[in-house]
Amino acid sequence: MRRESSIDYLPNEILEIIFDAGARLSMALDERYPRQPLFSKAPVPPLFAISISQVCTRWRDIAIHTPPLWSFIHLSRSASSHKRLKSHLGHSLDWVPMYLVRSARSRLHVTLDTTRLPCAALDLICFYSNRWESFTLQIAHVGSLSGILPLLHPLRIPKLKSLKIVSDIYREGIISYTAMPLFFSTPTPKLTSVRLVGAYLDWNATPLCNLTELELHLTSRWPAFAQLQEMLDASPLLQRLIIRDEITTILRNIGQPKSKPTIGLQSLSYLEVEVYRIRDGHADVAQLMGLFNMPVLETLVLKELKLGEWKDISIRYGLPLNHRALDVFERVFGRNRTVFTTFPFLSTLAVTESTMRRVISY
Repeated sequence: MRRESSIDYLPNEILEIIFDAGARLSMALDERYPRQPLFSKAPVPPLFAISISQVCTRWRDIAIHTPPLWSFIHLSRSASSHKRLKSHLGHSLDWVPMYLVRSARSRLHVTLDTTRLPCAALDLICFYSNRWESFTLQIAHVGSLSGILPLLHPLRIPKLKSLKIVSDIYREGIISYTAMPLFFSTPTPKLTSVRLVGAYLDWNATPLCNLTELELHLTSRWPAFAQLQEMLDASPLLQRLIIRDEITTILRNIGQPKSKPTIGLQSLSYLEVEVYRIRDGHADVAQLMGLFNMPVLETLVLKELKLGEWKDISIRYGLPLNHRALDVFERVFGRNRTVFTTFPFLSTLAVTESTMRRVISY
């Protein structure tokens, strides 16, 4: 007879919450990226809902009667299976129909790993695209993206809220040598979050409009100034912008006109910039910030800066250079942030230096 444990006394409602949290855990990614592949060296995540349902009769009953638990569909397979099956699916995705049935009408969270599966795997879930709430596309590198996007072009995704494109390998010089096709041709009225890692898109195409969150990590190629302005003007609700990239390359691609016009981000309240260095040199983060007009900015997070780079920013925008400067600001002006004329609503500032790892915050 199995001995009871404390978890046996938890009510079903609590277990459902725990199971839901487990299903939402993201897969392990290599923190050394881009110096190491992002996900291809990691094991395939287990089928969480199936694993839960095999623990005991009670858990199985709870799992089967919790449709959202089956809505997280990660299409991938082991490297050995991919090497053996190549372009054939075999039985590696036989579990997908069961997930779709047990998820009932729940909105789906789909991840497609194109590094270990043929694109034919998409056929298993295309019919249900009107239920997608989030979609993550895993690719080998940005050069392979142009061959995958046309397959997604006709899908109807009226409920899609989150889009991620994640490249396993990023290196300077890896680009797409063909014009980047459109992603989706149908409206995406619910889309609020886009995250690109080691990849880029046709910037002015759907779905890069009407966003509230945009994350750009090593996106290789930024659009020219006029095109960037057009894209961001089409996203007047953008509140959160995160950039991790090689700053010199970004500025060269954008090519801000000599008259120094700015792009209005009227709703932006959170800006995070992390410097990635291909070569040791000066990263002009002050100039990058100068591309934008951010009148309601509340939180500014800057990572991996050299001291000289932070000095340029603090002088240009009237921000405290260090803890002592912060004390002076607090003693003279208290918590009155209107002293920061560029960012009158700024309430949180965090700066991490690339060598000293000193953090300034208030």
